[in-house]
Amino acid sequence: MKKAILTLAMAVIAATFVSAQEPQIPDFKMSPQLIKADGSLSKLEKPTIEVKSKTKGFSYGASVVTFLNILGGHSPIKLDAKDAQFIIKLNDAETDPEGILYITKVIVSKDTRELELAQSAAAGAMMFGGGKGKSVQRDDVKCDFTKIAPGVYKFVPSTPLTPGTEYGIVLPGNVAFCFSTTGDAKGKK
Repeated sequence: MKKAILTLAMAVIAATFVSAQEPQIPDFKMSPQLIKADGSLSKLEKPTIEVKSKTKGFSYGASVVTFLNILGGHSPIKLDAKDAQFIIKLNDAETDPEGILYITKVIVSKDTRELELAQSAAAGAMMFGGGKGKSVQRDDVKCDFTKIAPGVYKFVPSTPLTPGTEYGIVLPGNVAFCFSTTGDAKGKK
């Protein structure tokens, strides 16, 4: 009898420990959140953004870059690169998360940040036959996705994040959620 009670008590303690480590299910759809060590969730920065375009290069080699202009120089959400674990609840349980979201580096420029979306040949270059368009050379981060529940996915960068760097999680409709990693980026002083 004592052995059965002890076994039951150990099972309850083990179940409590395991469930404490499982992340919560987000309340809102299409709003990625940071998973803390205890399994609780924390919001990411949802900055004010505007879609802009600018021309890079000259003459036939010119291209038009479309980017998200993110107001504010740095994200207030800072995390250690090794603690980067996120969760998202999708609109549809049958949607593949790899096809609709990505993490990419964000370029800090004074009091704004830029997240490049697309790059194409400028009108003048296309008019004279020189414009074929260029692929965007974003610095995307590969992620591993794990299904937690129908339409709910945990995702962890499988490409190491660089210390002291700004990142954005980009969703359809040019929606971005931002964070930065602690530490110093290589080559920065």
